[in-house]
Amino acid sequence: MRPAPDGRAPVDPWKTPAWLLEQERVPGLEPGQEPDLIQSLTVFLTGAECLFSCVFCDLWRYTLEHPTPPGAITHQVETALAAAWPEPPSPAQLKLYNASNFFDPRAVPQGEEDSLLALLSPFARVVVECHPRLVGQRCQAFAAALEGRLEVAMGLETIHPEALPRLDKSMTLGDFQRACRRVLDVGASLRAFVLVGSPFVPVGESVTWAVRSCEWAFEQGVGLVSLIPVRPTTRRLEELASGGYYSPPSLGMLEEALERCLELGGGVVNADLWDLELFSDCEHCAAERRARLARMNFRASLEPAVACPHCTAP
Repeated sequence: MRPAPDGRAPVDPWKTPAWLLEQERVPGLEPGQEPDLIQSLTVFLTGAECLFSCVFCDLWRYTLEHPTPPGAITHQVETALAAAWPEPPSPAQLKLYNASNFFDPRAVPQGEEDSLLALLSPFARVVVECHPRLVGQRCQAFAAALEGRLEVAMGLETIHPEALPRLDKSMTLGDFQRACRRVLDVGASLRAFVLVGSPFVPVGESVTWAVRSCEWAFEQGVGLVSLIPVRPTTRRLEELASGGYYSPPSLGMLEEALERCLELGGGVVNADLWDLELFSDCEHCAAERRARLARMNFRASLEPAVACPHCTAP
């Protein structure tokens, strides 16, 4: 059940969390290895709210207003694996997404690493999300102790020089670069989130800046970029929209961004399809266009655009 606008959803850190089984195209696990599809389980953990309040983010709704209880993260991972994937295939990927920062001790308490490492040992790649400024020694120690490959997912959002400082992310491009070096220095991998329709980026330039941001991320050693259309789901975004600083991206903008990023080379790129119906104005072609984006995510190749007799604009 979705929370009311700007309301916090009822969450319990001692219940089995939501999870999603899928295939994902990812960079090769070894240097020089070609990208390939891998069986992937995403576990949506419940933990403490993020320390940062980005203007575009609504994920705080699914977090706790207090520190995560000790042992709760391990319990969630254990119960999710038992419910979703008691015998994962090899190789397999596990994504632990907690709508916050994995290396923030408020979100994942200190001392839980040993119990988590035992649960994570079957996985060839483990993905966690974290703000670049919280990527440090704890991240490096976790990567070194993990049996598989650690991948750290970080929000780059945009490299637009005026927009990034106004997103309340408390991050500079220098912060992102330093975090990339720390991750790569211990042999771990990187993925980045790039916004399509970022607040404070003119609508007519939004796709171009998303493509530039993707290209810049690849230059920093990022192996996978996810293009995230900014969902119009918070009061802060409504206020920005009324002031002319934000406009929800169209489905056509996301399609164009993926098409242009696929032509860059240099890494894997995909379009995030969560809540995709929010960005389409035509019920007749939305499902087919979603299926096209999913195929492009899997195949990393362009496909002919969907022709719809009911709409003329993307």
